[in-house]
Amino acid sequence: MRTWVKVLLLFGCIFNGWAQFGDPFGVEISRSGEQVVVEVVVPEAHYLYADAFVLSDEVGKGYVPEELPPMEEIIDPNSGKPKGVYAASFRMLFSGVPDEAALTLSYWGCNDSVCFIPQTREVGVAIGGQETEQEAAAMQVTPATEVVRGKAVGFLNKAAFLRFLDESEGGEKQARSAFARFVEDPVRFVSESGLLLAVLFILVGGLALNLTPCILPMIPINLAIIGAGAQAGSKGRGFALGATYGVGIALVYGLLGVAVVLTGSQFGTLQSNPWFNAAIALIFVVLALAMFGVFTIDFSSLQKGGGVAKQGSFGVALSMGAVAALLAGACVAPVVIAVLLLATNVYATQPVAGLTLPFLLGLGMALPWPFAGAGLSFLPKPGRWMEGVKLFFGVMILGFAVYYGSLSYKGFAPASIADKAAAMDYLTVDGSTNEGLAEALEQARANGQPVFLDFWASWCKNCKAMDTRTFSDADVQRRLEPYLFIKYVAEDPTDPDTKRVMEQYGVQGLPTFVIVQ
Repeated sequence: MRTWVKVLLLFGCIFNGWAQFGDPFGVEISRSGEQVVVEVVVPEAHYLYADAFVLSDEVGKGYVPEELPPMEEIIDPNSGKPKGVYAASFRMLFSGVPDEAALTLSYWGCNDSVCFIPQTREVGVAIGGQETEQEAAAMQVTPATEVVRGKAVGFLNKAAFLRFLDESEGGEKQARSAFARFVEDPVRFVSESGLLLAVLFILVGGLALNLTPCILPMIPINLAIIGAGAQAGSKGRGFALGATYGVGIALVYGLLGVAVVLTGSQFGTLQSNPWFNAAIALIFVVLALAMFGVFTIDFSSLQKGGGVAKQGSFGVALSMGAVAALLAGACVAPVVIAVLLLATNVYATQPVAGLTLPFLLGLGMALPWPFAGAGLSFLPKPGRWMEGVKLFFGVMILGFAVYYGSLSYKGFAPASIADKAAAMDYLTVDGSTNEGLAEALEQARANGQPVFLDFWASWCKNCKAMDTRTFSDADVQRRLEPYLFIKYVAEDPTDPDTKRVMEQYGVQGLPTFVIVQ
């Protein structure tokens, strides 16, 4: 009992500490010439220390706003002395700031129970400083005056997509569940509801990733691999095999998330790499040949029969868990983006905590597999019936090999952009050139026409599911008629031109849908 109490207290300390790493204050900074505008949203029952709210340049010179917002005086719980704070949202205007100066905004705040880690925001050089107007225009792909009305990520069925359009067009937002609020704004959710509930949602969201189009078809194969090694009747050994498979998932999926947090790259772009698809196809060919009996992969490691320990399956289980995580990394779900946004925010002030969150998502994805392995430990003993099962799985795995081989072939010998997005009547923009994008957006803005941007790629399963199951619906097509529908083909998200547009719209994975006016 004492041990469990200590564990609970430890977790309580961890969660209380992590709660300090978030930033509940909404800070927006805009800069034009020698003017800097800072707008701050202070949540209810929160406050910012007035003396810690400082805008300074690289040599430490501080700037004074034209007018200070209203202040309140509190008894500081840290020092026991009166202190001025900003307890309501405010706006500050700084004038006479040299446009070539690189600035830093620092602030520190608390709520009624905890003080948060002090924050800093870098403010880049203003246009007209070190950048020329011509250079700025060259970097600007889309009109500077456009407003993003809505953004959604991942596959949306008809009902969810129509709801997204309704809300983006100014309709009343429907009541959101706690999980939906976490997905929409994870940083704000943590500041309002705490990290413990967010961690629970991350684990549940990871569990649901097993049902994405990238993983769902593989579940029978994975169960066969785990179950085949558990037929000695040992439930514990089956659990261990499933746990090993889960470890492969958690490690690799967590590392994928860490790479995104550290590099700022997009998530779910693995299948844009033809070499990755070729490697996956090769792995499936090897597994299929083993199922056909061309050679043997022993799925019965550590089973003890006749005093002889057999070998092999724990390594296969770990490897296949890693493969499953890699394939899941090609499917972007809203919960994945939410976790990455939260991890990036936390990483800015507490790197270890920020890098832990993607591993929690991978852990959630791994949770069912130890129990699946234990549940399969009492399958019937091997016999002739297993030969038919092996042939069935061999054909299925060979089908996966053909699919990923075709993706690899398309990557090495890409089809034309017209062939890649030839499902509906829309404007197609090649992300490698962005030809026609700026002109189309400018024309739509001049006509007052809203724009629907669909960030798409031929290797994206959820993108194709949207084309065949949602965009093909007559009601959806009628609702999209007023929009300029642009299919933005981000075939290679690492291409500099493509990456620039994706970053401009905050696209972290495919598919992403953005509505601008």
